[in-house]
Amino acid sequence: MIPPVRFLESTSLGHVCRLAGVADSGRFFSLLSEDNQPPAGPIGSLFVPAPRRSVCISARFSVPQRLELFDATIAELTPRLRRMRSPHQLMAALRWSMETMDRTFAEAPPGVRAGVACHSGCSSCCHVPVDVQAHEVLFAADHILLHFSPAELDRAIAQLAAHRGRVAAFAPGERDASRQPCALLQADACSIYAGRPQPCRAHHTSDAAVCSAHLADPAIDITQVYIPALRARMFAVMYGVDQAIEAAGYDERSYDFGSALHEALSNSFCLVAWLRHQSAFPDSCLSDPSP
Repeated sequence: MIPPVRFLESTSLGHVCRLAGVADSGRFFSLLSEDNQPPAGPIGSLFVPAPRRSVCISARFSVPQRLELFDATIAELTPRLRRMRSPHQLMAALRWSMETMDRTFAEAPPGVRAGVACHSGCSSCCHVPVDVQAHEVLFAADHILLHFSPAELDRAIAQLAAHRGRVAAFAPGERDASRQPCALLQADACSIYAGRPQPCRAHHTSDAAVCSAHLADPAIDITQVYIPALRARMFAVMYGVDQAIEAAGYDERSYDFGSALHEALSNSFCLVAWLRHQSAFPDSCLSDPSP
């Protein structure tokens, strides 16, 4: 669990994550960085930026603003989690969380949003590993069960099973550098867009051509086109959601999205285990299953 904000006031969140054992989730982000620049390092194979300062730097999102957004997210979500007694209430709480991330993007200054190059049909970021927590997987699974036809569900499960098999065959360290299309990518578009996990909602760049070049050649620095003023907002909310859920005692382990989603769609006990404050998915679904 990430410690309270009053502890963060004197400690970088990256260091707190390592102390708290959250480093395996691959989510490093300093809410306290004055220049909107999280420390360089991997998020799966999406990299946390040391971005060009020229991108939207006029619309800075200050440290107090980030902490306020982080605190507000925790304050709103925590009572929802305390009242939670059923899968229906769980999905309502998670829907609020995802909608809050979307609203945070929509409420960013127009000058910041104008710098976003992401658009329908641009899918370079849909070819890299995604690290998630269990609640994100359960939210995506619920979306699929509600909106996919039986034939679409069977196809998705088969594609996720193939993904899981490929990931299971990786040697230690190979997954982060792997490149393969998401099992839920169809015609260069996300088939579960409204149910996509938090890292996918938080990821934006200012130049799709650089993203495509990076996909073809990982040596190309994609961090140069990250948008720090937007990323700061999105990660403040994402960390607030994770903090509230972890503080409530729910599964905080880091999972490979495709592998865990296959398990969730194949085994209804995953949701029951999560509601019982147990590990939702087996160790084989972890983003780093090595001992």
